[in-house]
Amino acid sequence: MTIRLLTGLHIGGNNDSMRIGGIDSEVIKREIFIYENGEICYTPEFDDNGDLKNGVRKVIEPYIPGSSIKGKVRSLLEYSFGLINEQKKLFKSKPEENDEKKQKEAEKKQGQVISSEFIKKTHNKELKKLAKLIVELFGESAGNGGEHITRAIFRDCFLTKEVRETAFIKERLSLSEEKAENTINRISSMANPRFIERVPAGVEFEFDYIIRDYLDDKEKIELFKDTILFGLLLLEDDSLGGGGSRGNGRIEFSGIERKDKKELFYSWGKFGSQLYHRILGTDTESLSLFKDPSKSIGLGRAFDPLYEIKRRISILCRHLSFLARA
Repeated sequence: MTIRLLTGLHIGGNNDSMRIGGIDSEVIKREIFIYENGEICYTPEFDDNGDLKNGVRKVIEPYIPGSSIKGKVRSLLEYSFGLINEQKKLFKSKPEENDEKKQKEAEKKQGQVISSEFIKKTHNKELKKLAKLIVELFGESAGNGGEHITRAIFRDCFLTKEVRETAFIKERLSLSEEKAENTINRISSMANPRFIERVPAGVEFEFDYIIRDYLDDKEKIELFKDTILFGLLLLEDDSLGGGGSRGNGRIEFSGIERKDKKELFYSWGKFGSQLYHRILGTDTESLSLFKDPSKSIGLGRAFDPLYEIKRRISILCRHLSFLARA
């Protein structure tokens, strides 16, 4: 499987030096040794003068950390399943609480990755089931009191052999471009330019992920695979790295099993079909104008007309790209 960049990608690395008039934010890179055909040399040999032998050369190339893809896929899934909005409600500080420490603790928990604490606190059965799926698939840190081992492993993504050969051996492709961005004061018209480095469009990276199989039933493994696939499709509709709202980070996966989003959800059974319509805001459940804790719509929230209108608009804005490709 590969990742093809459709627009420039910026995943920041460490700037070793500060240069006046240079790039403010560089992309993450690594040093490797390669043969003349673009393959990686893991055991380079040197002559008595310290020069590389057998045509091997040292190069510096950009790459995509597996953590960047895993974190973005998890975030998109948590938002799409409605878990983040529920988390804001669960860990919202009470107005009558004047304890500043408790308020800061509550604010800190809002926006964190979904964990076992969320599962214990929520009373919504559907969201509890989705949260368990996320936690079991992506894992959680020991600090959150979890007992789940990460099932999904995302490898670092390195340049394909063909791209490496074209860029370093044939020297027909540049792996870096400079993009100038500017912030202009609306009143004084004063400019604040900055320069970032991007990996240009057209570059391809190898992509690989693994789902650990602990002799689970086949349906559970298929659910894991479909969840990851849905997250990758959401990532194609979103962006990877920094500056996504400014045109950066649009990518495309090749070699993955593509399914129509509706088909993908319906393959999960009744639960999946209901979730599909609730994410899109097209569920046809009957509505009540009275708040009744035992009856809910959408993703399990008691109906409030004003709140529901805001929620539907939020879902519509968040999933315009999803609707266009479904």
